[in-house]
Amino acid sequence: MYKNENKERKMKKYMIIATIAIIIFSIGTLVVGRNPTRIENILKDTVANLEYYILKAPVEYVSNIVNEYVALKDAYEENKILKRQLDGLQKEIAYNETLQSDLNEIKALLDMQYLPTDYNIKYTTVIGRVPSYWNQELTIDLGRASGIEEGMAVINSQGMIGSVTYVGELTSTVSLLTRENAVSQLPVSIISDDKEYYGLLDSYDTERNAYRVILLSDSDGIVNGLNVVTSGLGGTGKSPRGILVGTTLEVSKSESSVSTVVYVQPTVDFNALTYLAVVQRVNE
Repeated sequence: MYKNENKERKMKKYMIIATIAIIIFSIGTLVVGRNPTRIENILKDTVANLEYYILKAPVEYVSNIVNEYVALKDAYEENKILKRQLDGLQKEIAYNETLQSDLNEIKALLDMQYLPTDYNIKYTTVIGRVPSYWNQELTIDLGRASGIEEGMAVINSQGMIGSVTYVGELTSTVSLLTRENAVSQLPVSIISDDKEYYGLLDSYDTERNAYRVILLSDSDGIVNGLNVVTSGLGGTGKSPRGILVGTTLEVSKSESSVSTVVYVQPTVDFNALTYLAVVQRVNE
């Protein structure tokens, strides 16, 4: 038994010595830079294979397993979030369907043909936006021939972006809400749980990156994060009620200390405006 152990030890020593010799031989061949012989090529390939299968392959295998585990964990967490959002969306859809049914009954009862929140939309595409007027205006591919009129609101999937200020035969100019001095004041309302506050959006504050809204009522109860929508009180041809504009960011007194100013964070990404819609009240 003792002899067998000695033999095993000798064999291990020989293998270690042979491996070191092969590595040294390979390095020497590379340093000299001469054309290697067939045997040298075989030895180099053997060393490369040993290095890959003994060192690199196990490390890559473990690394791939860890990455797959992390990816699966992230996917699992994302699926949980999406499931919660889907459950909430289904509840909102059911609730909205109930509200729509109630509204239809009320309209029939009062013989009403439309509500202030009812509107039609015409889809359009941005065809012009000059860099020097990037935050002021853009051009769309609908005009007078498509029934577009001055004062109509323009929206995208995130909310209101501005209103039509010039109408040509085939194109129109849209004045953006992000221009520092608004072409006209936009009537808006701030929606709270038990109260509604009215105001006028009159400009855009470039330092705060927020709209400036002058309140027409008291500010008691206004907190950050409330939705700000169009009030529909702008008159004929103007924005209908209920279009999302932004969320409340800050409440402060104006410089004259006479009126209260609410700064509103836009819900729209104004750097990514391509596909839009022009809004028209159904009664017009």
